[in-house]
Amino acid sequence: MSDEAAVKKLALEHCWRINDRDIEGLLELYSPSVHFEDPVGSGPRRGHAELRAHAAQAIAGGVTEIPGTPIGAMDARHAALPVTGVLPYVPGSPLLTALGLSGVPADPAGKVLIVNYVMVIAVGDSGRIELMRSYWGTSDGSPRSMS
Repeated sequence: MSDEAAVKKLALEHCWRINDRDIEGLLELYSPSVHFEDPVGSGPRRGHAELRAHAAQAIAGGVTEIPGTPIGAMDARHAALPVTGVLPYVPGSPLLTALGLSGVPADPAGKVLIVNYVMVIAVGDSGRIELMRSYWGTSDGSPRSMS
């Protein structure tokens, strides 16, 4: 069984392992039969193989995740985490296009793409994440100067 502090830590660990480019470590946090949807509305996916592919694409795209303060739930199984995702802005990038964030700013040089989202997780009896959903839409991403 999990407790609220452990569930919050799992949500934070997700971000830290993405930032460390540690796909194997990331998968250790998740049940082999994990259900995830990132972003919600893009279609559910399942299992380590699909999570590995999803994380590899994000990492290859240069994403960095800046986590906020996790919020727990009374059931000690769920947590929500506000996250600011930062990606190098590369016009025409397959990752940005896949995310629906392919609009080109007037001057793309020196820009990053900021995406604000909320990640919600559910942890099973094994202490691993069984469900992950990321909530964000195309209006939640915008290019900004790196300075």
